[in-house]
Amino acid sequence: MSATSDHLVVGIDIPVAWGEQDAFGHLNNVVYFRYFENVRMYYLERIGALRSYAEQGIGVILATTTCDFLKPVEWPAQLHIRTGCNKVGNTSFTLEYLLTDAHATHIATGTSVQVMYDYRKGEKVRIPDSIRAAISALQGA
Repeated sequence: MSATSDHLVVGIDIPVAWGEQDAFGHLNNVVYFRYFENVRMYYLERIGALRSYAEQGIGVILATTTCDFLKPVEWPAQLHIRTGCNKVGNTSFTLEYLLTDAHATHIATGTSVQVMYDYRKGEKVRIPDSIRAAISALQGA
């Protein structure tokens, strides 16, 4: 995770659902990845990746994702998750995640690598210039 979180430009609030707890009475580990996915989809929408997929069949495919669990969460809780891009390559870009509670306590951090993918051809492709520019604009670069 970067020293500051200024680059985490897209965020959403998420209430913890009762059914998201595990047998130990805290938020199940798999749910963190669902939260990452939720905010990632808002990010992808903002940069035009969902439109690109719908119109041209060129979208993203998840290559890897990580999560560092920092503090357990118990129901009831209201969480906030933010994401932003910290690296853009030729065919992929990396997002970072920060999950906090109502007191801004860090609950979890994570990353994911998205690869631009041509679903019609079944192969990775270069990040389109329009998406590259949208990432830059959204990140304030």
